[in-house]
Amino acid sequence: MLKRTMLSAGFVAALMVTGVATAQDSATLTLRSGEKVSGQLVDLGGVGYTIRVGGSERQIPQRDVAVVDFTGGLNDADWTTFTGSPIVVLRNGQTVNGSLDDIGGTSPLRLTINTGSGTRDLSSNEVARIIMAKPDNVAAAPAVAAPSVVATTPVSGAITVAANQGWVSTGISVRKGQRLSFTTSGNVQLSGDTNDVANADGSKNARYAPNAQMRNVLAGALIGKIGNGQPFAIGNQPVLVAPGTGVLMLSVNDDSFGDNVGNFQVIVR
Repeated sequence: MLKRTMLSAGFVAALMVTGVATAQDSATLTLRSGEKVSGQLVDLGGVGYTIRVGGSERQIPQRDVAVVDFTGGLNDADWTTFTGSPIVVLRNGQTVNGSLDDIGGTSPLRLTINTGSGTRDLSSNEVARIIMAKPDNVAAAPAVAAPSVVATTPVSGAITVAANQGWVSTGISVRKGQRLSFTTSGNVQLSGDTNDVANADGSKNARYAPNAQMRNVLAGALIGKIGNGQPFAIGNQPVLVAPGTGVLMLSVNDDSFGDNVGNFQVIVR
């Protein structure tokens, strides 16, 4: 009887360990001191954040954490648009004003965000990073000025697709199978590097953005989607066939929009 009891307890303990192992995602916590802690994010509770680093759990007080980053894409340019209020940056480039309140569920984690209009649940695979404060070692970054290479003259009747934001609605409803004509002008800068420039076909340095909406399309390329459908490449193709029915959306193909400069001018017929 004793042996059976011990086996049963061991089995329960194994289940508990397995349950903890699944309730985590890879993340980097940037502390207010500037220290970065990378590992498996497990929980947010009374002791603060619990993160597993090299097989050992570490508890970090919530007030000590400045940034929770799920993509590793944080850089100094992100601070040029940070106003001091907590903000959630989504992987599609959109932002949500609010702070992290709770972590739950299994991988992907369920992140509960406190916003001005109440709580909102997001999946960790939707979120790029959550910024609560600026670390002590981050200097005030000057605004990135647009160099002449990305200065785009507004075109009459064109839709402006700004490089520093996510999806832009064209307001144009299309039908599946409908032929769409695109005329695109302009260049965009994809980082603080003035040589990191793209036209509608994508990066002139032929680089890719690993967490962009379309990973196999050059960074900075003009892309589209219809409603909530899958994104598709546009580039400088003059004519495409609409893959779905709904409102046409346009974007620059990138995984971090805060440091981008410039815009495309797109005429759609």
